[in-house]
Amino acid sequence: MATTPNPVRSYQTGKYEINNHTYPADLLSERYGGNYAIFYISVAQDSKILNKDGDNQQITDDISFTRDRGELLASNLTQGGLVVGAVAGTALKGAIAGGFAFGKAVAGAAVAAAPGAIGLGAAAAIAGTASRAQKRLRTAIALHVPNQLNIRYGVQYSEEETATAVMAPLLGEAALKAIGNFDGGQLVGAAGTGAAALGLAFGPNAGTVSAATGLAANPRKEQVFKGVDFRTFQFEYQFFPRDQSESRNVQNIINTFKLHMHPEFKDTNKFLYVYPSEFDISYYANGVENTNIHRHTSCVLTEMAINYTPNASFNTFADGSPTQINVQMTFRELSLMDKDKIKAGM
Repeated sequence: MATTPNPVRSYQTGKYEINNHTYPADLLSERYGGNYAIFYISVAQDSKILNKDGDNQQITDDISFTRDRGELLASNLTQGGLVVGAVAGTALKGAIAGGFAFGKAVAGAAVAAAPGAIGLGAAAAIAGTASRAQKRLRTAIALHVPNQLNIRYGVQYSEEETATAVMAPLLGEAALKAIGNFDGGQLVGAAGTGAAALGLAFGPNAGTVSAATGLAANPRKEQVFKGVDFRTFQFEYQFFPRDQSESRNVQNIINTFKLHMHPEFKDTNKFLYVYPSEFDISYYANGVENTNIHRHTSCVLTEMAINYTPNASFNTFADGSPTQINVQMTFRELSLMDKDKIKAGM
């Protein structure tokens, strides 16, 4: 997916419908300093929400977003290519595990993977696309910027022992040079220390010998880069609706988040899920996207906690709607960070 930053966008109230999905109701006024966050929603193209037998929500042709949803979806795989790649991946893993007896691994994996390949082909045909095609809803949610706005960046390293790779060539070379040069039957020089290190690391009863001699093999550990963490972040909101109308807006907002974080069934037999909706979150200052803080890739909502009694008591308006609701939402981004994205403002 392209990492070129989006052009600075002005929020156009006519393009999206937020009247019933805004908190506070006067969020876009000068009272709140012109700072707010908008949650845009994209739904699977074959979702019932977009069909006539569902809610039939309207979609927008907004093309101002350059969505970043991960490398697989950016590869534009065909249905056939996706299935072939999945089956070939099984064969390649088998070849690696078997020490690259590649011909046998491929043949064996092809037989073993045949039933799965048929199923994967059926899944690709039913889906109709290998790109998880989506459509952007005209409905968007506008909320104030939470009091705690932070995001965590993380990368993964692991400790790997490199002693064998370092010592074995040295031991072999030194041993060849030292053939016939023994002192009391022991290797001397580099061959001797290399052999001792290998013995203390992998030899029988190595722990006993190490304890008795007071010598231990240097594992020569190195930090090996493994990958990048998906960024996760939380939004915590305390809703204090001032009247029944604003309370209805809060309920609309909560119900919309709940709806779109969950999947739906593709078939009446409930064998297949259609993926949940995705969110694109933008921060605005005075109606224009705020480029002074981090930008997000496309996200999924992974957890949502709703507390209707944050003060240990349940209070309502005349119609029974709560007078205070606390909500905590956890989002996870779909794309991994790299230097280009960081330079683009992620």
